[in-house]
Parts: sequence; structure tokens; C-alpha cells
Amino acid sequence: MTINKFGAGGVVVKRVDGGFKVLLIKDGYGHWTWPKGHIEKGETPAETAAREIAEETGLSSLEVMDEIGRQEYYFTLKGEKVFKRVHIFLVEAKGEDALKPQVEEIMDAVWMDPGKALSIIEYKGSREMLRKGIELFKSRLGL
Repeated sequence: MTINKFGAGGVVVKRVDGGFKVLLIKDGYGHWTWPKGHIEKGETPAETAAREIAEETGLSSLEVMDEIGRQEYYFTLKGEKVFKRVHIFLVEAKGEDALKPQVEEIMDAVWMDPGKALSIIEYKGSREMLRKGIELFKSRLGL
């Protein structure tokens, strides 16, 4: 039997001095990725992305801009096969909130240059999704 799980998260960007930075978190397994989590009953994927980003990072002024894509994969958890689909959105942090990582779930949260973010993101398929998000934001900024 396969268990189905659905989540959402976001490539979070903020404008800085005519350019922008990308937010990555270090998850509980020690891997760099973007904030994401489980879709709760009654939530849309976009609402989940905004809630999870706020919970994991302390950022409160967020604008969900576009859906970048979806990641789908299988893994085994306690001997059970699990199918997971994660909706990934481009999200802009609008305020000047300081990052406050949710230490119960993540190890760190850091703003970094897009190139550095691309070089350290770790999960399979995540680099391409991050690249799409960066290109989409660049096109919106006219860069």
C-alpha cells in the first residue's frame, strides 16, 4: 500500500540594493532547501506555502507570486512506501523581518546570493526548481 502526502513550500526572495537574495533553510536532516510543509485540511497549496514559510522562518509579510512547479517522489518511511507531491511557489518577502528559525523543525535560515543558493541546495530536482524561481523573479525585476 502507498501512502499519499501533499505539501507546499516556496523559493523565497527579497529585493536588496537593486538585486535580490534567496532564502534557504537547513532542514532537520542538515540539508539546504526551501521552507515547506504539509497541506492542512481546508488550505490551498499557496496558503500552505505562506504559512510554512512564516512558521519556519519568522517572516510575516509575504506575497505568493507564482507557482514554479511541483516535485513528486517516492520514499520509504517505517517500511511503508510514500508518494509525496510538493507544490513550489515563488514568494517575495516584503518586510524587514529578521529571520527567526523554528528550531524545533529547522537548523538554520539564511539569505544568500542566488548563485550561492544554487551551489548548495541539495535535494534531487531542487536545484532546477530553484533555478526556475530565480529566473522568474529576474524577469519580473527586468534583470
